[in-house]
Amino acid sequence: MRRPLRIALVGFGHVGRRFAERLAGPYGRALRSAGVEPKITGIATARHGLAIDARGLPLRRCLAAVRGGRSLAPFHRGPALPSLAAFLRRVPADVLLEVTPLDPRRGQPALSHVRAALRRGLHVVTANKGPLAFGYRGLKRLAARQRRLFLHESAVMDGAPVFNLVERCLPGARVLGFRGTLNSTTSLVLDRIERGAAAVAAVREAKAMGIAEADPAHDLDGWDAAVKGCALAAVLMGASVRPSRVRRRGIRGLAASSVRAAARAGFHFRLVTRAERTNGRVRVSVGPEKLEASDPLCGAGSDSALILTTDLLGEVAILERGGTVEQTAYGLLSDLIAVARVTDL
Repeated sequence: MRRPLRIALVGFGHVGRRFAERLAGPYGRALRSAGVEPKITGIATARHGLAIDARGLPLRRCLAAVRGGRSLAPFHRGPALPSLAAFLRRVPADVLLEVTPLDPRRGQPALSHVRAALRRGLHVVTANKGPLAFGYRGLKRLAARQRRLFLHESAVMDGAPVFNLVERCLPGARVLGFRGTLNSTTSLVLDRIERGAAAVAAVREAKAMGIAEADPAHDLDGWDAAVKGCALAAVLMGASVRPSRVRRRGIRGLAASSVRAAARAGFHFRLVTRAERTNGRVRVSVGPEKLEASDPLCGAGSDSALILTTDLLGEVAILERGGTVEQTAYGLLSDLIAVARVTDL
């Protein structure tokens, strides 16, 4: 007999919708194999309203409504919901999936969503790096007090196993630093510029793929990469670095002619996020770097890569080919399976 796993979604953009689409197929099968019967009992959006149904929302109809620009209100069952706060208080759920857009300067409202759900006794899975960068220590302590899981594999490098790799496969090893190409949009833009395309066309492509931030300026100006760097530093290095303290430079100042000339000479510009511990303090920086073609960070298109420097294992590299919304949605599934394996939902 499978136990029910009631899921509430806050945010229903590219990632949330892809997760819902897959839940009827392979994601649902994977969760049932883990011993639970998943159903989405609540969806909260900024543009399409709020809906709760304790029996489980009709996902196909919800997806069709949102794609058509319509409200989710007709699918709501129960007392009216005046606000998102009311949704978080009332939704009958075991786990909250937090997939709202990033606010790189404050980490809100995602930080408040995660905190409210944990306080209420829900497990939390997020694809948002803001809560990690702005409040990881406090959220982790709160989750421990509540005996709930706070999981976040999709927050950096989509669904590639970064946090799980370190936690489960590098026992006793200490992460001393890292460097990586963590923003798929700028990697795609620079790759397309090398091939002769205009930056504006490359940004449109990234938006169509669903990998660009809601405001692509957060990608191009290095904010997304900075927040991801702070998130990695918090979880993997125990550091507390605010994005506003990151030495940050985006790719807007790079001339297309320079990008193409470098490629002809066998080099590639990529937006690189770095972290290192110096005199007991972790520093994070983001900026475009001209890399040799043989560098693992020189992927093509929307590839991402991360190289961890450890004390016991040397360098460990993680490469994700062709990052899309598909990988981010899979990261949510990976974390949900960890929740499903908890005996007390």
